[in-house]
Amino acid sequence: MTCAELRAKAAGIAALPEGDPEREEYLAHARECPGCAEELRKNEKVLRALDAARLPPPSAQALRRAAAPVLAELLPPLPRGAWAARGGAAIAAFALLLLVARHRDAEGWTAAILIAALASALAATAGVLRAGALVAVAAAAAFALAAGGAPGFALAGQMGGLAPRVGAECLLAELLAAGLPFAAAAWTFRRSPRAGSLAQAAAAGALAGQAALHLGCPAHAQAAHLWVFHVGGVALAALAGWIAEGRLVSVKE
Repeated sequence: MTCAELRAKAAGIAALPEGDPEREEYLAHARECPGCAEELRKNEKVLRALDAARLPPPSAQALRRAAAPVLAELLPPLPRGAWAARGGAAIAAFALLLLVARHRDAEGWTAAILIAALASALAATAGVLRAGALVAVAAAAAFALAAGGAPGFALAGQMGGLAPRVGAECLLAELLAAGLPFAAAAWTFRRSPRAGSLAQAAAAGALAGQAALHLGCPAHAQAAHLWVFHVGGVALAALAGWIAEGRLVSVKE
């Protein structure tokens, strides 16, 4: 073996323990070859420096990121019927808001049912997508855009575009609707804590509430009202779900 080939192996030789046959063979050659001996000394110096170096321990955030995919594989399966319970809770929220609505617009049934079906699907699959709550908020925004267009506060000029008194009722209705799928998801979260599931379930419930308000809200065609109270309700429900999930996780830790 040539000196060039031996020197290429010097790093590996330096890591070998004393008495290793390959190391002893290299040392026998190095006694008569200053260049190979120097290469070995350099690599041994590097190894000593690495052994002496103290790396900082990984942060808690880094450990959580590394553990998340492993823990996801180890999560126990959801209880039987959990998906149906969460999806049914969203439909129940939609139906309950319609029952108590003082005003119903029969022209919007098709759109309302489509959004309610999407909300039910999002509630049923809570935890499958980490960003599922954002999907619900995006759906709420798209629904508002289709129903009332983009908000035009400057054009409205008055608070009439917001309908704040009705809006407060709409916001409360959506948050109450969010509570049903959220409760169904919270029931399974302690046993099988999937990231983002509570936020997604809450946002899906609020989206079902928005679908019902499309039929029962007297201001359902006013853009400013829709974006502030209807879309805002879904976003607020998602935020509440994220906060609740974070607290539950911190309690478990």
